[in-house]
Amino acid sequence: METFEVTQKLLSFGPQYEITAQGNPTVLFLVKGKILTMSPKLDMFQGSTGEGAPVASMTANFMKTKFECFDANKQLLGTLSFPMFAFKKGFALSFGGQEFKADGGFFGGEFKCTDAQGNNVMVIAKQLALRDKFAVTTSGVLPRDVALLSAVAIDQKFFQDSD
Repeated sequence: METFEVTQKLLSFGPQYEITAQGNPTVLFLVKGKILTMSPKLDMFQGSTGEGAPVASMTANFMKTKFECFDANKQLLGTLSFPMFAFKKGFALSFGGQEFKADGGFFGGEFKCTDAQGNNVMVIAKQLALRDKFAVTTSGVLPRDVALLSAVAIDQKFFQDSD
């Protein structure tokens, strides 16, 4: 099990997220969103500067009901699908021909993503902080980039416009 922290940066030009290993302040990845777009487009860079070629990226549709994660070569890694209307927060994640379901309850404090047998493959927990912050724990079944970008997608879908 690996645990990461995904923290939204304050006072940035467009959405930006810093990703660190839990308990280590060194920024492993920086996720930068494009501004002035009708739908979210985000790139994940190695390190804290956001320079160089992206190691992964994510795009969403206008309604933020479908997010697609890509690797550095623009090959599809996984797809997150959010319901248009639902009483409880949650999403479906498809990766490698498998379907995973995540339930976040009514408030979306903790999303537990499970496989068809009910085993946890990823947990994304929103932490109480001044800015949007998530702890992402993954079992290694999903690619690390998909797990980290899933936390960004949750923030974009459920919490981005609620501040």
